[in-house]
Amino acid sequence: MAEPERRLRDLVEEGTRASRQPPVADLRRRARRRRAFRDAATVAAAAMAVTATVVAILPLAGSERSGTGLPGPTAPSTLESSVTEPAKSLVASPSETVPGGTITLTGTGCAPGKKVSFGIRWDRGAKLSLSMEEQKAQAQPQATATAAGSYKLASANALATGSFEATVTIPAATAVNRPTLWAQCQSPTRAAASAHRVTQYVSIVVHSA
Repeated sequence: MAEPERRLRDLVEEGTRASRQPPVADLRRRARRRRAFRDAATVAAAAMAVTATVVAILPLAGSERSGTGLPGPTAPSTLESSVTEPAKSLVASPSETVPGGTITLTGTGCAPGKKVSFGIRWDRGAKLSLSMEEQKAQAQPQATATAAGSYKLASANALATGSFEATVTIPAATAVNRPTLWAQCQSPTRAAASAHRVTQYVSIVVHSA
């Protein structure tokens, strides 16, 4: 092949290769697209990672709220804790008297309108109310009761607020100098259970006549 023909062929092939290469503007546009796709893929991967973390945390928080995690109060126990026994109190005025004397008892914590019983009691071994003359005559320390005792003294109805008041007379035959007065009534929180009763106590001093 002659030298001019070979050069002509080379020029044609070079022109063909040049025509196949995309313009510079297309190359730049393709590069920008690749960068945009790469950035979008990065953002999507980060969003998926955050979503997976939130999904992993939510079941744990839900289990704690539903009681399958750490133990917590339930509705019945909350209701039970809100229904509490009312404060009870029994006051004796005056707190000291003599056999045959009177004492006024006041208190709260009973079912409204229900009967309240009042009485006096003492335990075995309680000191007896001996006068100074009797102690000197017997030439011995103050004696003690050999048996326990209890007497019902009076009754009254509780007010609408559950409070009550009654005046009781200390029996003239009572020889115990530190007996206990009691008040017994039906519980206001268990009105349906008539057998459930509450008893309150207060100590007094009974001096020798």
